[in-house]
Amino acid sequence: MAAFQISRENFSLFFGPSRSEALFFLNCTDIRSIGEKVRKTVGFAQKGQELGLASPLRYYCAMNWKSYVFHGGHPPAALSTGLVVFLTAVYLLGFVFDLRDDLSLAPESLFKLQMSRLSLYPLIHLSLPHLLFNILAIWAPLNLFEETHGTVFTGVFLNMSALFAGILYCLVGKLLYPEVSVAGASGWCFTLFAYYSFKESQVRPRTRIFRTDYSIPTLYTPVALLIAIAIIIPGSSFWGHFFGLCVGYAIGYKESWFHKITPPGWIIAKIENVLDGLIRLIPWGIKYYRDADIDRNKDYEPLMATDTPLPLHNDNGGTVLGTA
Repeated sequence: MAAFQISRENFSLFFGPSRSEALFFLNCTDIRSIGEKVRKTVGFAQKGQELGLASPLRYYCAMNWKSYVFHGGHPPAALSTGLVVFLTAVYLLGFVFDLRDDLSLAPESLFKLQMSRLSLYPLIHLSLPHLLFNILAIWAPLNLFEETHGTVFTGVFLNMSALFAGILYCLVGKLLYPEVSVAGASGWCFTLFAYYSFKESQVRPRTRIFRTDYSIPTLYTPVALLIAIAIIIPGSSFWGHFFGLCVGYAIGYKESWFHKITPPGWIIAKIENVLDGLIRLIPWGIKYYRDADIDRNKDYEPLMATDTPLPLHNDNGGTVLGTA
């Protein structure tokens, strides 16, 4: 999951008095091996002598809470924030009303045309840990998705992905697990994990396992997480997670097809015009992403810096890091 918690601003190191002269992405804390472990060079000093090892170093902690809550330094997105509040409210309402029985999804729900269950089952959580883990897992990838796709489109994405995964769950469940119900936002989490792992695999085929020398295909990192959760938490919904994963891979692979079955931009713009009064009521510090400001056709930007070797020769003279 680390791939969804790391932004370009993380693992940054600044040399010398001028930050603009040298900015590097690091995955290490050992200054003696800086030359080997620099992740990506964004800028390089014009004069090598200004980049001596005696220059002051400053590290930025990549995995602190601020980088997770405020991904990329941006304010929380409106739908992502609202969803967290709404999931919590629904969980609390479950103590008053029997929402678990009313909205959890069973294989028979599809064949009884219980459409409310097919679209609302991700809102129901069975326990407080269930709710908290899902909120923590979905926060970063959903914020990023909303930032790059727009707030209304993200709402459509969540609804349709839940519907597709729910249909698959019911079809297969009719044969394999006819009495097993599913609920919770973890299916959304795996949909987003699979979507971003597919996109990331196009620019970074392999992902290093923590700080070891071992790596696995980036495309299959959510599969490893799926198996790990199934082993560590035997009571979790393997099939619910699995079908969420399948939907995420499918959308990542053919996102253009998914766009064809979603409302076009002019309809979303009309919806936003109707809701403009409510949008203006969104508190300061939370950002609403209007569809008109979003370009969903632009190239994917990787979540993590790709490996770029540090140059062994500097035409401007001076000492190159990591060399004698």
